[in-house]
Amino acid sequence: MVFDLEGAGPIAGLDYDDDHVLHAPSLRFAVAGNPFRNDGEDNRRLITAVDAALALRGGAAGGSPDVEALEINFVFSAGANLYVHLPPRGRYVYGHAHAADITSAHLATWLRFAARHVTGSFTLAVPVLPPGPEMKAVPEHMKKQRVVELPAAARAETMSLTFGLARLAVPVAVAGAGYHALGDLLLSRAHIEPGGADERNLSSLLSAAGCPRLRRLRLEYITGLAALRLDPAAAALEEVNLHYIGDLSSLELDAPGLRQLRVTTCFGMYDDNATARISAPNLELLACNTLCIPDRLLFFHGVGSVRSLEKICLSSRISHDDHCKDGAIWLLQHCTAADSLDISLSPGQMKEGLDTEETMSRVPQLDNITNLAIDVGPGKWHNLKATIADLITKCSRLERLSIGICSANDSCSKPRCFCNGKDVEKISMEHLREATITGYHSSKYHRSLVQFIMAGAPALEKVTLELYVGKELHEDIPCDRGRWAPSVIEHYPKGARTTVYEWTADKKREEEEEEGSDGFILSKF
Repeated sequence: MVFDLEGAGPIAGLDYDDDHVLHAPSLRFAVAGNPFRNDGEDNRRLITAVDAALALRGGAAGGSPDVEALEINFVFSAGANLYVHLPPRGRYVYGHAHAADITSAHLATWLRFAARHVTGSFTLAVPVLPPGPEMKAVPEHMKKQRVVELPAAARAETMSLTFGLARLAVPVAVAGAGYHALGDLLLSRAHIEPGGADERNLSSLLSAAGCPRLRRLRLEYITGLAALRLDPAAAALEEVNLHYIGDLSSLELDAPGLRQLRVTTCFGMYDDNATARISAPNLELLACNTLCIPDRLLFFHGVGSVRSLEKICLSSRISHDDHCKDGAIWLLQHCTAADSLDISLSPGQMKEGLDTEETMSRVPQLDNITNLAIDVGPGKWHNLKATIADLITKCSRLERLSIGICSANDSCSKPRCFCNGKDVEKISMEHLREATITGYHSSKYHRSLVQFIMAGAPALEKVTLELYVGKELHEDIPCDRGRWAPSVIEHYPKGARTTVYEWTADKKREEEEEEGSDGFILSKF
């Protein structure tokens, strides 16, 4: 990924005249892409500009036309402004000096206007309050945690709400009220009191009665939320994404139309008392790196229809490693119709060969898998090539293989170990057509991994090697069955770069080899 360091553009919304505010179908108020593109005081003036514009539009004599799209965004949009979630707080890479100027009263006013006047899309994003040391200069009345109450009803079709970890209040459902037009909802960076009325009301609001047309639901970086019950969910609901809801330990989902379900980094599901009850008979894609203990999985209707498995973790760097592996293996055993698998391996908990072998022995045959992606986590490995070989062996019909290596170090975790030089028994990958390795190191170990794959795949058509950022290729990779194209250099911020090589099979070259010609080797261009 190449980050946009310049940002997405200048500040928007400070120069609207009254005619535009009163009649424009869309209104956009957004800070610049990063804090270096304008005076910080402009961001504070934008808060006042939003209030004035919405008051004018909402209070116009004789009424004013509805707003088709409203965006209020006080989070710098540059790709480099990553969000780091460290409960109970979080922070962005860039500081947002204007964060403390946005109060609960502002949020209430903006939400109230949107509920009444926005018919298409509504986006609201506010940054988290600054951390402790930066709060010293903030007036006392601004240091309190924000509180934001969701409207009981709204007219928008699409809503994206990023609340800066404000405490979320959810009203009791009112008969005839709700979000009857809402089809797509993102609710992010909020806190909800666990076990209270707001938690129960949120489930009611997101279920069929509150959002009857909801097709896509995304809940991200929400603290406190321990239970979510969509029973029943809207018949139209096709996609549910639950990401980094760290306290979630009870999930009930009855969604007959659901096609995609992602439950990722919800560590509360590892608790001994966590439970899940899921009914999704038409489920096609399941991404889950945090599944409760199989014995606590009360019901899962639809697991047999899953065609694509993602974010499956065979090992974790957290304390609940056994729960992680148990859940992953249960999914591999029961998602028998899956033909695509994205699986993660973390060396942090798989250091010893016996532990790795025991884990792999529990993985079933995966004879329907034709597309396998292996994500190798950061750290030092023992018997990496053997572990990958074991996984590939389980997939007898494999056609496409991708291996992503995220570590800057490719040495073994065991001192004075020679596993890097050990040969792994050649295996047959007769159906393999394409292979990709990213994070490649110019080392004997990684080079032997490529040779191992190419030697066992007679039908191989293409191999792509993307070197680890900043690494160089110091030695050639022998290959006598095709050609390597000249390398391509991809540049990243701050001078970092990665080099990509691509090999394609060459039938004419194979014929020449049969006649006794020399093999072709990869050379650095």
